[in-house]
Amino acid sequence: MFVTTSEVSPQFYIPGKDEIDIESRVLPKILLRQAEQFGSKKFIEVCGRSASFEEMLLISNQLAHGFRKLGVTRLDRVAILLPNCFEFVATWFAVSKLGAIEVPNNPGLKGDLLCHNLNNCGAEVLVIDAAALTEIAKVQDRLSGIRTLVLVGADPKEGRAAGIKIDRIVAFDECLAPQLDFDLVDIHYSDPMAILYTSGTTGPAKGALMSHHHCYSWVAAMACNLGYTTSDSYFSALPLFHTDAQMFGVYMPLIYGTSATLVDGFSASRFWDQVRASGASATNLLGAMAVILMRMPESENDSQNPVRICQCIPMAPDKEVFEQRFGIRLVTGYGQTETSFVTLDTADETRPGSCGRIHPDWEVAIMDETDGRLPPGIVGEIVSRPKKSWSMFSGYYRSDSKTVQTLRNLWYHSGDAGFMDEEGWLYFRHRLDEAIRRRGENISAYEVESVAEKHPDIVESVAFGIPSEFTEEDIMVVAMRRAGSPVQPSDLLSHFRESAPRHMIPRYIEITDTPLPRTPTEKIARSALKQRGVSHATFDRGDR
Repeated sequence: MFVTTSEVSPQFYIPGKDEIDIESRVLPKILLRQAEQFGSKKFIEVCGRSASFEEMLLISNQLAHGFRKLGVTRLDRVAILLPNCFEFVATWFAVSKLGAIEVPNNPGLKGDLLCHNLNNCGAEVLVIDAAALTEIAKVQDRLSGIRTLVLVGADPKEGRAAGIKIDRIVAFDECLAPQLDFDLVDIHYSDPMAILYTSGTTGPAKGALMSHHHCYSWVAAMACNLGYTTSDSYFSALPLFHTDAQMFGVYMPLIYGTSATLVDGFSASRFWDQVRASGASATNLLGAMAVILMRMPESENDSQNPVRICQCIPMAPDKEVFEQRFGIRLVTGYGQTETSFVTLDTADETRPGSCGRIHPDWEVAIMDETDGRLPPGIVGEIVSRPKKSWSMFSGYYRSDSKTVQTLRNLWYHSGDAGFMDEEGWLYFRHRLDEAIRRRGENISAYEVESVAEKHPDIVESVAFGIPSEFTEEDIMVVAMRRAGSPVQPSDLLSHFRESAPRHMIPRYIEITDTPLPRTPTEKIARSALKQRGVSHATFDRGDR
């Protein structure tokens, strides 16, 4: 049985916890309430810079005044192109106070991908650091709406020297107005707070419009998954343009009145020392991060860390071994930016291979190609819909046709394949566009990758289909090997022959020493690799 936030006995008041307090599920209201409640108590540390709840309130008040002077008003979009830094969080909070919409972007975006996001959201103000100046100078003539650049950690003269012709460049610190008080704009929990861009694996990235209540729902579900309370604290090594770092790394600690620590990014060699320094009791990992941590040399102090609970999606292949080595409990769930966690487990109630049971606030079903319900045990598309209003995305920004297609027949269509068992536990199988058809068999790319990554020298992998001379497809795997490993394609092929059924053994194998290419939201760029296909570096075992 799930424990909801309303069943937790908090030491302090949790804004919006109860349905009767639904009007409080608005970020600026929560920040004000927590600043009043906790004052000088430490709230957040981002890459070494920290602030109390009260300081975060005052800095965001100053910045909100500064953005207002730049012309930012209700429902305007403010784009952010920053690495993890304190200014990122301050900008997000300040924009929210104005009733405007934050639009975070991967700071590594370039060219067409960057232009698409910035033009699609229609932002007139863009917040960047010096590292982004060169790229902005290259694409500025293709940016139809940007009128103002706010520069973090750099002087506007540096922008002009880099060739920036955009009308106005101001330093971030210039936007910190002297006024410390700020009268809250009238914001309803149904109003939009953010546009987060999802991976465009089969087309341009889509901007998911997220209301204040939707974001609050993300936090409530994560707290349920972790059993998070007012006695916990959180650590995140994920980027702030992700749902994970924003909703779990920052917003959840704000709502619960706890401390948050964010670092510049994930480093296997530094991770546990950073966690220990933070004192955090909770964190989350992407599946590949857990695999990489497991492959680090064992240390006698591996289990000497403050973390009691960690979410891992997808679940680490050797969950029990991970838990024993690092002295923590792992939980998992299933959801997408557009929804929230529609299924989840807890530390005490879980099933091997499952991504959880249906969240009480959601309906989840498995559908066939015509949106007919499928019985337990049969693989189909995972679809979901909330039981409560404003608990999912409000549509794809400026993309009505994609919104209608995704929400056809009043269900959110995930594009993921999976099945449900008789007791309502969900099992993910693969992306619908990632299934490989070989010799009459539908083969899960996810399962092929799982086999590859069980080899001790493989850090990450991606599997996809290559057109076969016998019609349908042959399997290709591109895998990154551990640094210093001598593993060759023939070794991985032997591993597959030992570990996988015949129809899942890849024909093509390519080993690389560099990380696999990523989409703007840090997912492996499967489509790009598939389009590239077989290269001179690819091993071909033949058509056997």
